[in-house]
Amino acid sequence: MLVVASDIHLSDHTTGVVISEKSFSLFTGRLRELAYQASWRAGGRYQPVREIDFLLLGDILDPLQSTRWLEKQPGQEGYVRPWHDPQSPAFIAKVREITRAILEKNPHAFDVLKRISQGEGIYLPPSNRRGKPDQYTLQRITPKVRIFYMVGNHDWFYHLPGPEYDAIRAEIIQAMGLSNPPGPFPHDPEDTGELDEALARYRLVARHGDQYDSMSFNPELGRNAATLADIYSSEVIYRFPFEVARQLGDELPERLVQGIQRMANVRPLMATPLWLFEQVRRHGTSPAQVSQVKRIWDHVVGDFLDLDILHDRQFANPHSRNILKLVFGVSKKMPLETLASLSRLSRNYIKNEHISLARYASQEAAIRSGEAEFVAYGHTHSHEVVPLGEVPKGADDGPLYVNTGSWATFLDYSRQPSTPTDGRTMPVNLLTCLALYRDGERQGRRFENWWANFA
Repeated sequence: MLVVASDIHLSDHTTGVVISEKSFSLFTGRLRELAYQASWRAGGRYQPVREIDFLLLGDILDPLQSTRWLEKQPGQEGYVRPWHDPQSPAFIAKVREITRAILEKNPHAFDVLKRISQGEGIYLPPSNRRGKPDQYTLQRITPKVRIFYMVGNHDWFYHLPGPEYDAIRAEIIQAMGLSNPPGPFPHDPEDTGELDEALARYRLVARHGDQYDSMSFNPELGRNAATLADIYSSEVIYRFPFEVARQLGDELPERLVQGIQRMANVRPLMATPLWLFEQVRRHGTSPAQVSQVKRIWDHVVGDFLDLDILHDRQFANPHSRNILKLVFGVSKKMPLETLASLSRLSRNYIKNEHISLARYASQEAAIRSGEAEFVAYGHTHSHEVVPLGEVPKGADDGPLYVNTGSWATFLDYSRQPSTPTDGRTMPVNLLTCLALYRDGERQGRRFENWWANFA
């Protein structure tokens, strides 16, 4: 059995909504159930599975989502940003610092993963002589579990070469019980080494999916370089709440500051002004304080647009740069309530917004040649299952694309009632995964999806 999950976004808790510990407890129970059901073979015979592979398909740890990048300003000693030279001592030191903070702040998550890698928590009854579970013995079968880590666009730092990064990866491997070697964690299926054999056994092509997002991946530079999305996230989405807390934390209502810090979890991103206006309205901020918040927004946006790096074609082509200047230039000239109104006018678009990478999955060489039956991507946080082409003659099912969704918490405006004045939304706590089977596991089924949204 092979289980695939992505986009968990474990952070150092300096920004955004912290993932619930319930996610890992729920997953442990679900993995135990999947292993038991997989032990029922085609024909109704029970035989405990002996091996389970668990693939973490990118954006698992999230060193990008941290205000620790913002602690130093240009000209200060130790100033470093995610798009600076990744081989510089300051950059390496910052990645190490944030990684260790992530490991420290999420002990439950890493304890669960470590115990899973050691087979703890997955205990299967042996088979009796009739090919059924023997429930009358204390003996239990513990499958061998291997956990593999592939990187995406938020944890691309762990793809960087060099002994210093090997040491950082070694700490992650130890904390999570990974089966990866300490060299660069793979980004493409061609990089996977031992994992490649596991993927081939299940006829699976696995990628994070950031390769198909021009904001999050530059094909000329590959996965060892920052992108425009890194700059935008760090300098706007993470910096704005950081500056509000730093400059006005003692003056604004505490719940307002906390609400603004959750801005990174708003989906889609274009609904961010709607969330911000709702926080201001709900927590009784005075007009003067609203103006102060808006001034910080204007200052942050202005600094972002003035960055010299935006004029580097490595990060932004002229078209993308012009769109950024237009959108953010307009935002500086409008009061907050007007920005929120524009978000409401786009409600129909927000409600139906759905980003699918299925068209890229159908073009995978292994799918076109028939060597693979499945394609798994993450990145979009939108769980979906899409058939890829016609069902081959004599087969029950054809090739499939599966997006592994996310374990993250979202403030989702695409699922709220379409009312003209209400901008409120509720947190969505997602937990999704994909399971693939072979050798008659799960009574001969090929795959299974699990999707949960919990309070």
